[in-house]
Amino acid sequence: MTSGRNHSLNTPAIYIQPNNFADYLSHQRDYCLFLDIDGTLADFTLDPKDSIIPNATLLLLQRIQNYGVQVAIVTGRSLVEARQMLSPLQLPIAATHGLEIAFDSIFNNALSKPNDNHVASTMHVDNAELTAIRQIISQYSTSYSDLTIENKPYSVALHFRKNPTLANVAHTIMLKTLSNYANWTLKQGKYVWEILPKGADKGTAILTLLEKMQTDKELCAIFIGDDITDEAGFIAVQNENTVFENEVSKNKVSEKRAIQKYRSSANSSVNSSVKGMGIKVGSEPTCAHYYVRNIDEVTVLLDNFLSFCQFVFYQKNATLSSDLADSNLPLLKEQRDKSYEPINRLI
Repeated sequence: MTSGRNHSLNTPAIYIQPNNFADYLSHQRDYCLFLDIDGTLADFTLDPKDSIIPNATLLLLQRIQNYGVQVAIVTGRSLVEARQMLSPLQLPIAATHGLEIAFDSIFNNALSKPNDNHVASTMHVDNAELTAIRQIISQYSTSYSDLTIENKPYSVALHFRKNPTLANVAHTIMLKTLSNYANWTLKQGKYVWEILPKGADKGTAILTLLEKMQTDKELCAIFIGDDITDEAGFIAVQNENTVFENEVSKNKVSEKRAIQKYRSSANSSVNSSVKGMGIKVGSEPTCAHYYVRNIDEVTVLLDNFLSFCQFVFYQKNATLSSDLADSNLPLLKEQRDKSYEPINRLI
């Protein structure tokens, strides 16, 4: 795997041919996979509630999981929404940028029944202040029918997907709202601004999940995401001090500043043992070392990753005696087929 480059926003990410993703991987490494939802597994829609993850993608993720790779979701969506979109697939989820974390199948292997009790909140949230913030945003947004307010358990988002020309209006509303609340921060996403408690980001969320995932072997983390909020995740898995150049084109300044903020928060909590691969979906400026062009290419990349996992799985089992292989492999096939049943019924 190629990694460890000194990377800046002026250093172009390397394009990965999705059907050749295995060329970037090593048979000697154990991998874990972190994935954003919107813009990575699911297409954007005017109403976020209309977005879906295709059943074929859910099946693909389950098959990857069944070959021993730990898979987790890292998303800005609430835990309830993320679980609905993934159903019936059960995966660990870091929701609301890590404010809600459901560990689920980290404690239960892919073939066992998940435990819904392994859910944690990563920090204290002042609910009285959150209620007041929601009310202020609602008052400011009354005159703009194309703005959509999304109230999450620990944050509030203001979407302008329906009318991107309202980007500055939405930003102004959120800045005015935030002015009297020092313990809260504003995050930019695709067609959205979100107010949430300071200290929450996807890099910290990934590191929290990795602590629970660690086995006797060091895991190489792969994170795939498309948004500015995913930059903290790229920095965390790549474990680097990203260099930012002073000279950027005028239309990239706000994006660069947003990424700088994520760099600062993520670097403070990076574990020195983490060294992995960040993959950006899209060609915008990024801290990630690699990129693919769109969601369709993510699907192809995941399919190629599955082929890699299958090859490694059977290569490891090839050292077993023929008697042991003959007795175990039919059982493994039966277990895998059984684990596919919930999703197969949907297709």
